[in-house]
Amino acid sequence: MMVQETTCDAPLWVIESSAPGRIGPAHALASRFDCSFRRMRDLRNAETGWRPPRLVLTSGIGAGLAGLALRRRSGVPVVHCSSGRLSATLTGGRPFDAVILPLMHHTERRSPHIIPVLGPLTIVSAELYKRARRVWTERLEHLPEPRIAVVLDAGEILTPAEADAAARHLGLTVQDYRGSVLLSVSEGVPADIADTFIGALGDCYKLVWRHGEPDDNPTLGFIGCADTVVVYGGRAATLAETAAADMPVFLGSAPGRFGRNNRMARALIANGYVRVFDSDFSPWPRDPLDEASRAATLLRTRFDF
Repeated sequence: MMVQETTCDAPLWVIESSAPGRIGPAHALASRFDCSFRRMRDLRNAETGWRPPRLVLTSGIGAGLAGLALRRRSGVPVVHCSSGRLSATLTGGRPFDAVILPLMHHTERRSPHIIPVLGPLTIVSAELYKRARRVWTERLEHLPEPRIAVVLDAGEILTPAEADAAARHLGLTVQDYRGSVLLSVSEGVPADIADTFIGALGDCYKLVWRHGEPDDNPTLGFIGCADTVVVYGGRAATLAETAAADMPVFLGSAPGRFGRNNRMARALIANGYVRVFDSDFSPWPRDPLDEASRAATLLRTRFDF
């Protein structure tokens, strides 16, 4: 359970340089500690006399420097969540007490301070999908089962011909299963690619939402109420979020179509979190991906939190 705290006695502080309203990796990590935490962009609001926290989580270079300043002042341990190649290069496991390093930002440097994770830490979890399921079930219960949640993402742009072939294959398979498609078109997907993909799904029963439409983003609800998830062109965050679902998760194409996230896609396959879609939605034994919870467990032990 995530509890964001505003009092000075919170045992956990999150310092993040992310844009206002955005949830960064340090915030996602804090949500898995099951305790109250204080979130800030810098130390300007850390007034004199406040009780220092027991642990500080940071993400973003500016936030990391602020965390180190706090450590010099109070001796509190600081864990930095690397959110980009520059951040990973500059930190390299030092001078922080620990660094969370996603696979995409792999460094050859070996350090006991580095905690590798398969992908970017995300607030999305199997529990969040269950909550979304409770909210969206009534609105989506009329759709034929099995319901296939599809995320058309902009991580690696498909050509029109590839979009057409992929959607035709998917649409025919869904028709064979007598199911339905719940399609989310993410930000950054070119309109012609989205149009081609939607049109090529053919006569299968489908519900489509595109980024920018006035309705609230239903992706969590689509996945929460689905029986299977298929991802096309996933960015790292999308791969991490969909792999958190407690159902079969497929990649619409084999690694090679995921740009700089190919390494992450291959790791997810190797560890049984996802499979490449063929013509079969059958489940297999898998655990939902939750690297934030795994990292939080390691940190609680390491820092006796």
